[in-house]
Amino acid sequence: ATPEIYTLSLHDALPICFRDKIRATRLAGFGQLSLHPHETRDTIKGGIRPGDMLEIAAEHDVAITRLDPLSNWNPRWLPTNMDASYIDGFDIGATEFFELCRQLGVRSCSLNATFAAGVYEPDEVTGHFAATCDLAARYDVTCDLENLPMWAVRTLRQAWSVVSSAGRPNGGIVFDILHYVRSGSTLDMLTEIPGERIGCVQLNDGPLRLPAGVTLEENCFDRGWPGTGEFPLIEIVRTLADMDALRQVSPEVFSPHNATRSAAEIAALSSESLHALLDAADVAS
Repeated sequence: ATPEIYTLSLHDALPICFRDKIRATRLAGFGQLSLHPHETRDTIKGGIRPGDMLEIAAEHDVAITRLDPLSNWNPRWLPTNMDASYIDGFDIGATEFFELCRQLGVRSCSLNATFAAGVYEPDEVTGHFAATCDLAARYDVTCDLENLPMWAVRTLRQAWSVVSSAGRPNGGIVFDILHYVRSGSTLDMLTEIPGERIGCVQLNDGPLRLPAGVTLEENCFDRGWPGTGEFPLIEIVRTLADMDALRQVSPEVFSPHNATRSAAEIAALSSESLHALLDAADVAS
C-alpha cells in the first residue's frame, strides 16, 4: 500500500519560526505539517493570525493537519517525572486546544496520557478519553491516543484497550516506533488494531536496548533518524502497509543535535531517511 501522505513533524525539533516550518515541509516534498499547540499559540500571539497561517501554508501547497499533543485532557494529567519547563509547554487546556484546531481547520490531534501508573483505574482512563472524544467531535476532530512507556498507558495494547473500550468513532491510535520498542509492544499487539484506526505513524531509530544509565524520559528526546539504529523499521513498515495503516507518515526525531541544523538540513534528513526506508521495505513512495 502506498503511504497516504507524508507529514513533517517539526515541533520541538528545532527552533525555527512558522514560515520556516512551512518552507521546510515543502523542501522535504511533504504535503502536511504537524504543529505543537503551544508553538501555534505563540505564533498567533506574535501577530500571525490563524487565517494568515493558512494563507502562508496554502502558498506552499502545505496543509496543517494535526496538533500534537494534548496532555491536559484529564484532571490529574500532571506528570511526576518531568520538570517545570516541560509542564509549562504542555498545559494547554482541551477547550483552548480544540479552538485552535477549529481556527486552523485541523481535523486530527494526538493525546498523551502523561499521568503516572496507578493514578486512575482503567475505566476512569476510558471515561476521560471518551469525554475528550465527545468534546473533539463538536469540532470535527479525531483524537489519536499515543502509548508512552514512561507513563500509565505504556503499550500499544493498553492504548487500543482505552480507545476500543471508549467506543467513540473519532478515537484512534498514534503509532510511534520508539514507544513501540521501549514499551515491549509486539506485532501481535499492533495487528490487533484495525488499520483504519491508526491515525498517524511516527518513525525514528535507535538501539534496541535502552543504553545503560539512560532513562526513558531522556531517550524520548534523543532519537535517531530512520536507518541509523537497530529498530525493526522494515518489518514494521511492511506490517503497517499490509494493514493499510500508513497515513500521516512522518520522521519524528527529537534530538539535541537538531538544534544546530538548519530547516533545509532537517528537511533533507526527513525526506531522505523516510524514502530510503520505504524503498528498503518495498513500499511505494
